[in-house]
Amino acid sequence: MPRLLLVCAVLLALAGCEKSSNSSITRARANGVDTLYSKGTVVDGQARFQCIASSSGRCHYLVLDPACSTEATCATPPLRRFTVAVGQTETMRGLPEGFHQCVSQDPIEQCHRE
Repeated sequence: MPRLLLVCAVLLALAGCEKSSNSSITRARANGVDTLYSKGTVVDGQARFQCIASSSGRCHYLVLDPACSTEATCATPPLRRFTVAVGQTETMRGLPEGFHQCVSQDPIEQCHRE
């Protein structure tokens, strides 16, 4: 009986552990309508890029090296460039910790805005 209680206590302790996570939301609206709505989440090294709404029907993503900023041009090319249809999610592993991402309703070459 004591062994069963110990096993139950360990399982409950493990169930209460939180996973490390990071989320970002990009949302743009015009005339009360979403022209871009995207959610990016990283949980325990797995990144999920969810395209919720886009005026073009697709969300276009750039994933940048952690040393690069989304606010300025970077000499290092994007780590990943991909497109996700509205209502879909792209999942990736192996991205470096602290990577940056930007998203647009149209294909983009750089993240910063002129």
